[in-house]
Amino acid sequence: MTERRPQLLVHLVFHPQSDSARELTRQIHLALNEDPNVPGLRIPTVFCAEDGSGAPPQDQRLDRAHRSFVVPLADADMDADDTWCGFVADLWQACQTTPHRCVPFQLSDYAWPLDDRLKEVNFVRAFAVAEEGRTAFVIRRLVTELCRFLHGDPLQDDSPAAPTRVFISHTKLDLGEEPKVVESLRSYLMQDQPIKVWFDSGDIPGGSRFTREIADGIEDSSLLCVRTDHYASREWCRKEVLLAKEASRPMVVINALTGNEVRSFPYLGNAPELRWNGRPEAAVDLLLKETLRHLYSGRTLEQWRQQDDQVFLYPPEHLTTVGLPSGTRVLYPDPPLGKEETDTLAKGGITVATPLERLASQRPLAGGRIALSLSESTDIRRHGLDAVHFESAALELARYLLLKDATLVYGGHLGSAGFTARLIDLVAAHNRPEGVDPVARIENVIGWPLPFVNELKSRYKHSATLVRVERPKGVDETLDPLLVESPPSYFPAKSAELRYAWARGMTAMREAVTKTTQARIVIGGTFGPTEKRQPDGSSQLSWYASRIPGVLEEVMISLREGKSLFLIGAFGGVAGLVIDILEGRDRPEMSWEYQRQAPHAEEMRQLYQDRGDSWWDYPEMIELIREKGIAGLNPGLSPEEHQELFHTTDILRMVELVIRGLDAGRES
Repeated sequence: MTERRPQLLVHLVFHPQSDSARELTRQIHLALNEDPNVPGLRIPTVFCAEDGSGAPPQDQRLDRAHRSFVVPLADADMDADDTWCGFVADLWQACQTTPHRCVPFQLSDYAWPLDDRLKEVNFVRAFAVAEEGRTAFVIRRLVTELCRFLHGDPLQDDSPAAPTRVFISHTKLDLGEEPKVVESLRSYLMQDQPIKVWFDSGDIPGGSRFTREIADGIEDSSLLCVRTDHYASREWCRKEVLLAKEASRPMVVINALTGNEVRSFPYLGNAPELRWNGRPEAAVDLLLKETLRHLYSGRTLEQWRQQDDQVFLYPPEHLTTVGLPSGTRVLYPDPPLGKEETDTLAKGGITVATPLERLASQRPLAGGRIALSLSESTDIRRHGLDAVHFESAALELARYLLLKDATLVYGGHLGSAGFTARLIDLVAAHNRPEGVDPVARIENVIGWPLPFVNELKSRYKHSATLVRVERPKGVDETLDPLLVESPPSYFPAKSAELRYAWARGMTAMREAVTKTTQARIVIGGTFGPTEKRQPDGSSQLSWYASRIPGVLEEVMISLREGKSLFLIGAFGGVAGLVIDILEGRDRPEMSWEYQRQAPHAEEMRQLYQDRGDSWWDYPEMIELIREKGIAGLNPGLSPEEHQELFHTTDILRMVELVIRGLDAGRES
C-alpha cells in the first residue's frame, strides 16, 4: 500500500540549546493547530530530531510531505554553532530545486547570514520587533508566507505581498463615527504589512460597471465584514456577503455593534466572528488564518474526494446548498457540524460529511470499548516532535472514536487538567442526542492507590464513568502504614515496599481495563528517566513506579490476552520500543540491566520473588512480542498498513489507519 503523505508539512528548525526558540516553536504549532477561533486549521508541523548530542539531524526528510515549508529560527545559539549554520544552508539549498520552500526568521541582531551561501537570502527580521510582540509577529508573517506558498505565488524577496486581497465590507454611514473600526483597519493595513488591500467603491475606476467591479474584487479577496448597527440594513453590504459565499471566499465578521439591529442578516453566520476590541491586528490575524485554512483545505479535501462529491471549503448551510439536487453529497473540512444542523440539511435531500466523519460513520463502533494507552514519551525529541504534537494526536484520535460511538477506557488519572477538560468537551460536542448518556462515553478506571475521593467523583459526575479497582490482596499496612485500603491522597513510591504496592495496584488496574475492552491504542509511554515539567516551569527526571514501564505492561497484557493492538510510533516511547523489537532491532532499554537503574528496582523485584508474585522477564517479553509478530497485532490491517502506522507523522493518517483496523476487526 502506498503511504499517504500530507499535502504540507512545516519544519520548525531551532537550536536545541535555545529555550526561547523551543518555546516559540510550541507557540507556532499551537497557532497553526489549536486556535479555537479557527477550529478547522490543522497545519502539521515537525521539529528537528534530537539525539542529545546537540548536533543537527543527518536528514530532515523534506519528502515526508508533498510540499515542505522550512522555518529556521536563527538566534545567537544557532549562529554560534557552525554545524547548525551549515545545516540551515543545506536545507535552504535543498528547497531551491524542489517544490519545497525555506523562509528563515532572524531572532537576534547578528544571526544573519549564518553561512556564506545565505548572504543574499532575505531573513524575516523578527529581532527588530519589540520582545512582547515578537511571537505574534512571527506567527502573523509565517501564516502570510504559508498563504503565498500554497497559493503558488513566486518567491520575490523584495515583494512580501500576500497572495490575496483584503476586501473590507462596511457601510459608509459608519465612516467618521465611533468606534471608527473601518478607519482603524485601513490605517493598520496601510502600514508596513505584507497584505494587499482592495477597499471599497472609492477604488473603482470611473466609468466602470459598479456591480461587475465589486463581484470581481470579491472573487479574489478575503472578506472582512464590519458588522455595525447599520450594516445589515445596507443592500450592498448584504450583496457583498452573498457574493463572497457564492465564490467560497474566506470571510471573518467583526462584531462592532454598539446598540441594536432592526434585523440581523442571517447569512453572516457560519464564519469566524470577532468582537471588536480596538485591536485591528487581531482581526487581520484571524482573517489570515481563515485564508490559510481555505487554501490548505482545498488541497487536503482532494485526497478524500469521491466521484460526484460537491466540495465546500467551509461548513455547508442552506444558502450554499440551495439549488443543489436532492441526493447531492457535500464534502467539507473538519470539524463536523452538529447533528441538529446535518438533520436540517438532510430535509433538503443533502448529505454532508467531513472526510473522517464519513470514514467514521461507515461502520460505527457502537458498543465498542477501546483502551487508550497515552502518556508522555521518554524520547519524543529524538523523533522531532514535542508534547504539543502528542496531545494533538491523542485528541484527534479521541474525536473520531467518539464519532464512531466508541467508549474510551483510560486507566489511571485522565491526564493533565487541560487534556481532561478538552476530552470532556469532545464528548459534549459529539454525543448524539438519541445515543448513550455522555458519562458512558469515557470510562476512567482508577487503580489503587490512586486517590478516589469525593472531590474527584464530583468533578467527573456528569462527564465520565469512574470505576474503582480495589487494593490487591497481600498489599496492606503490614508492609507500610501508608498502604491503607482508601488512601486519602497521593504518595510517592519512595521505598521498595511502596513501589511494590504501586506496581501491584497498577497491574490490577491494567488487567481490569484489558479484560473489558476489545482493542488498545498505544501512543508514547515512558521506559526510563523522563523529563517532566513542574508547575514552576522547571523540569526534573522521573522514573515510572510499576514493576516494568507502565505502557509496556499494558502492551504485554493485551498481547497475552489476544486483544487487538495499534502501535503509533511517531512519538517514540514504549510504542517505539515495541516497534523496534517487532521489526528485529534490539534495544538496550528492553533489558533488566537497563531497567534495574530505576529507584528500588532490585529490592522490589526481590519482594515479588519472596511473595510468589508473577514477574515479567525481559527475554520473555521479547519472545512474546516477536512470536506474535506484526501480523498478530490486529487482523484488520495488513502488515504494510501496520508499518505505516508505526512510522507516519501525519495525525489524520494515524486516525484513518486505526479506524480502518477497528472497523475490520468488528466485521471479522
